[in-house]
Amino acid sequence: MNAEEYLTTDELIYTINHSQEIDRGDEMGPFAVKRGKYVYVYRTWQDARDEEERKPMCMMMIPVNIESLTELYEREDLDADDLESKGFWPLIELISKYAHTPLEFREETEVAQ
Repeated sequence: MNAEEYLTTDELIYTINHSQEIDRGDEMGPFAVKRGKYVYVYRTWQDARDEEERKPMCMMMIPVNIESLTELYEREDLDADDLESKGFWPLIELISKYAHTPLEFREETEVAQ
């Protein structure tokens, strides 16, 4: 992976929030925010689990210092089968690219919690 392929934390969040490929074009895909040492990814589509409250559900927490997708699998924050069935492979690929970006190139910015 060369420097042009690195992904900063801000780029990760922006891409999750604005990519039509990740959004699947239906404007109901996930959105992300950074809080402290995590990027929280919320799902905005409604399903049986959140229909009553009608608010976004936390889909996963991505540590800003993540070094491998394995970390998300181990914490069970990444359910690849669920994401695959919903067509979210671009999101998994994006997180993988972020995880392979050296920490010093992520340009972490502190955001108030």
